[in-house]
Amino acid sequence: MPSLERILIILIQSGFLFSQHSTENFICKNEQVVSKWLTSQSSLTQNQEKIDITYYGISIEIDIDLQQIFASVKVNGILSSDQPDSIELDLNSQLMVDSVISNDEQISFVHQDNMIKIPSQASLVEENNFSMEIYYNGHPPSTGFGSFNFDEHLGVDHIWTLSEPYGSRDWWPCKDDPSDKADSLDIKIIVPSEQIAVSNGILVEELELENGRKQYHWFEKYPICTYLVSITTYPYTKWEDIYIGMNGDTLPLEYYVYPDHYDIVLENYLLTKDMISVFAEKFGEYPFMGEKYGHVEFARGGGMEHQTISSLGGYSQWLIAHELGHQWWGDLITCASFHHIWLNEGFARFSEALWDEATGGFNAYKNYWQNHTYYGGGTIFVEEPNLPSQIFNGNLTYNKAGWVMHMLRGVMGDSIFFETLQSYSSNDSLAYSSATTEDFKAVCESVSNYDLDDFFEQWIYGEYYPRYSLSWEVSNMNELIINIEQTQNWQYFHMPIEIKVFLPVDTLSFKVDNQFQFEQYNLGAISGYPSAVLLDPDNWILKEVEYMNLSDIIPNKPQITIFPAYPNPFNPSTFLKFFIPQALGEIRPKVNIFDIKGQRIEEILVDKVSPGMHEIQWNANGRGSGIYFIQFFSDNTIFSQKIQLIK
Repeated sequence: MPSLERILIILIQSGFLFSQHSTENFICKNEQVVSKWLTSQSSLTQNQEKIDITYYGISIEIDIDLQQIFASVKVNGILSSDQPDSIELDLNSQLMVDSVISNDEQISFVHQDNMIKIPSQASLVEENNFSMEIYYNGHPPSTGFGSFNFDEHLGVDHIWTLSEPYGSRDWWPCKDDPSDKADSLDIKIIVPSEQIAVSNGILVEELELENGRKQYHWFEKYPICTYLVSITTYPYTKWEDIYIGMNGDTLPLEYYVYPDHYDIVLENYLLTKDMISVFAEKFGEYPFMGEKYGHVEFARGGGMEHQTISSLGGYSQWLIAHELGHQWWGDLITCASFHHIWLNEGFARFSEALWDEATGGFNAYKNYWQNHTYYGGGTIFVEEPNLPSQIFNGNLTYNKAGWVMHMLRGVMGDSIFFETLQSYSSNDSLAYSSATTEDFKAVCESVSNYDLDDFFEQWIYGEYYPRYSLSWEVSNMNELIINIEQTQNWQYFHMPIEIKVFLPVDTLSFKVDNQFQFEQYNLGAISGYPSAVLLDPDNWILKEVEYMNLSDIIPNKPQITIFPAYPNPFNPSTFLKFFIPQALGEIRPKVNIFDIKGQRIEEILVDKVSPGMHEIQWNANGRGSGIYFIQFFSDNTIFSQKIQLIK
């Protein structure tokens, strides 16, 4: 007869299921984590913390031949009641400040150590409001991921900016910190007339000027932080699409592409409106409906989620979904400091997985996370966000942070989880503003009514992942006894865990609350003898599992986990990731490449590797386009996959 599946939910309070536990060596301690929350350092000076910027008006002329800019920025703001000694704005010292004007008067200033200091004198401040205009010029330096770039595409001049995390100060004076958003922004860009200048918000005016120049005036009416302000120029091909909002409102979708790339990017760009629909349903309506969304190509790999106009250096569906997801998570709500960058990047990584689920079903969603695992050390919370490499750690800030969102979905369940995201995106204090991890946690707890202290402590501020050892027995009263041990030598994790029990004519699912080194659960009487007992069968937890029962269908010997080659199709390189469990020890795998005829064309030599996550690259330079096969072999593990090289 067909098997029946029964779900028994037993959570969340410790002590259910006659749980027995050992607290020996329990590591996860609140006071250790709270100390990290309280010692997060701001990038702002004391004087900058006493001002609130309300408006920027940027006017910038770009001289491509001289590779210089001639610019002014109007800054409006409010002083706190504890007035600063001076108004301090970030600006790289390689740029020259000509003057600072307020109320038609020149004001004294000091520009050194990448900061403009302007005394907060009476002529500048009126009822705690201040307004000034700063005139400056020079060749903008290019730090971080690019800041301000004089570039080319196919020999044609091309300007682009990418200011995250601290690059805005390389080309315009501002309070360069994600915690303070201007309420609105004007940006006027003067370029040679053959160039098209693209920026945030809506295009107010195109104005022909003398001497073969043109001015583009863009206006951003929504609050915006400095690193999301963007300029990109090129003789683009522009085309448009339309997104129909949840209440029937229309949103223009504007795409600025290199003329030679139009046919390449078109198919995936057309999916953008569908992606917005998927995310609007899960997150709440697109947050900048009164303006636009779009893509503008730039000469850097990857992408950047500039508000309302993402800069793209590729066209994959994952990249488009990632930068689009940022319009909610990064642009609508911005991390208050780069300590909490996971609130941007982990959420955007999760958005990629949601798009996979929308197009390929739940199995595609699960496979996505299998391909984006990280088992190493380090905290998702960025303890010292001084350099881009520290902030944008691919394993922690992106992959593990995305896993946190996936695990939180598993803890809460879909209904509460997506209700939480919509509540977060519409929160009166956080929407169009900034947030910390604690702000997000507070929303999660308010909506779900769960105590999530342990979850955030262990996954955001703690390191690594749990290693579970599971054994089971049936008592003489036909009661199923489950033993779960956490065998890692770092923190122990407090998680609800699903247990699936396979019986001859039934399948039972239980959910147990697990948090200590060793816990035993009496799941009650069962009918028949289990053929297998699985821990977290749907893979909601980043973990390793060792099954101790020889009769279980899961082999007792630890197994190598091999992930599909990515990217696939590829050009010129593809990567094969594999994970070696600790219990297996060192191995020396063999990797071979075969052509479509089955002939081995290349052997990749791999040294002996230790337990953990590893990656093998095949560079196909010199090979022709077509189908190949990559084969991984080690002891009793064989993996083979078809891969496609496209040129």
